[in-house]
Amino acid sequence: MSEVNHSNLVSWERSTVESQIVARLGVSPARVFRDIDAWLEEDFGGGDVSIWTQRSAGRRMRMEIIAKQNFSLCGLFLMAAVFQRTHGSSSCFLSSAFTDGAAIQRGDVVLAGEGDAASMLLAERVALNLGARLSGITTKTRQMAARVSAAVAAEAVTAPTLLETRKTTPGLRIYEKYATRTGGARNHRHALDTGLMLKENHLRSFSGIAEALADARAKAPLLTRIEVEVSNLQEFDQALSGGADVIMLDNFSLTDIARAIELRRSSGRTVALEVSGNLTEENIAAVAKLGVDFVSSGAVIHQATWIDMSLQIYPLDLKK
Repeated sequence: MSEVNHSNLVSWERSTVESQIVARLGVSPARVFRDIDAWLEEDFGGGDVSIWTQRSAGRRMRMEIIAKQNFSLCGLFLMAAVFQRTHGSSSCFLSSAFTDGAAIQRGDVVLAGEGDAASMLLAERVALNLGARLSGITTKTRQMAARVSAAVAAEAVTAPTLLETRKTTPGLRIYEKYATRTGGARNHRHALDTGLMLKENHLRSFSGIAEALADARAKAPLLTRIEVEVSNLQEFDQALSGGADVIMLDNFSLTDIARAIELRRSSGRTVALEVSGNLTEENIAAVAKLGVDFVSSGAVIHQATWIDMSLQIYPLDLKK
């Protein structure tokens, strides 16, 4: 049985969870609790039949969530919230020696608690799924960010900012984007209303990039930045001369990225350059060395692997 480090345990009361939701997600606790209740309802179905055959209901026990591998933690406060929701008004004591972003080692007790055994079993799968999914994204993001930092360490360029994309799981966007921030990335658009991006399908409605940019500047809210996605150097030149605030170089070769950087320098414009398109841990370093401002990758979310954790429940009087 694993050991809990009691020297720096922090108690996770409901007030602590609520403050973490506001500070880390920037939304009301009620919003998150509604999501959790829906996820629990999905998992409950008509009720947990296995609990009907056990003596767990009404029996207080203790539990530990144990790491089965090394990873970067994310979603601890959400996991705690799930256990609190299944306990309702009954007491549930939770504590952890960690916080989101911590480096977890195999065998660590990520979250410990004491409460009603049936309530803990009802929370188990939703809590573990959230922690496994979000920790996987944070771990993947941290690995990608480390590749970027290492690539420019010996170069005379500033490391580009790692971004994710809107390729998120429906219903989980605020959580998955939070997981990338925890791993060292910065968020791209949260939704279609948080930035104006002219992609190839938008541009086909216009005679060219110049007309599209003029239309966007005339109609977009005053403080909205305008980004244009380009697929070749000819389109890049049009976006540069047309006054785009950000230009996304989509699936550019390394040679063309370097050329775009030189064209920007010679133009005297301060337009930001973002590189996107099939960026992975294997090729992101080469792009990072060139001197662009941003590198965006959907892979930090959709290629992330779930983390392995397990929940164990023990009688209160069981000695370790």
